Amino acid sequence: MRQIISKSFIFVFTFSFFLSFFFKKKGVLYTLIIMPEYIINKEAYLKIILHACKYPSSTVNGVLLAQEEVGNDDSNKIIIADAIPLFHHWNTLTPMLEVGLQQIEIYAERNKLNIIGYYHANERVDDNKLPPFGQKIASKILENFNINAISLLVQNSKLSPENPEIAIMPYIFKENQWRPDTKAFSSNFALDNNDLPKLVSSSICKKHFEYLYDFDEHLENIELDWLNNIKVVELAFEQNSKTK
Repeated sequence: MRQIISKSFIFVFTFSFFLSFFFKKKGVLYTLIIMPEYIINKEAYLKIILHACKYPSSTVNGVLLAQEEVGNDDSNKIIIADAIPLFHHWNTLTPMLEVGLQQIEIYAERNKLNIIGYYHANERVDDNKLPPFGQKIASKILENFNINAISLLVQNSKLSPENPEIAIMPYIFKENQWRPDTKAFSSNFALDNNDLPKLVSSSICKKHFEYLYDFDEHLENIELDWLNNIKVVELAFEQNSKTK
């Protein structure tokens, strides 16, 4: 009887240790089993939406950067702090994708951020699915950069200035495929400001997207700052920052 109890204790202890085990990759800690909470900040959301609005008849995509915070209750929070616009010309895997990812990785390391995922906007307003090539890029990020990688799909039909809504649908890698998280913004995903859709809608009306540049544009004019895109952030939130 004592032997059985002893073995049970060892099993429970070992399993508990396994669940509490953390491992490190590219400077970020990840929790096994438990899905983290994702907080999308204003700069990231702004750039994603404006990139889609600048090229409404094209497929656009980019990379998500994050910082990770561990709360006092040991819950894992990932702050999606920035979005780097990649392409509006290409909708396939190309050698330039590798070049772009390398530059983004260097930029992220310099700014103490981590590549956390991929964002995508389809050219058709009614197309609300992450296409196969988008899934491949997301999987590449998942395999090479971050096991907590996610994808954000822009829902073009929700970009109406008259009735601004949260216009992104998170995709998570589950059961060996990318699946939409339809309950996202009532569970593991949140905006850092509930007024963001309204603020970004105002930015769209003012055509601030004209000052946002992606990697495609940088290749045509190397003076365009596609990694920072500071001007578009300042324009979009200048009124908001003045009131603080």
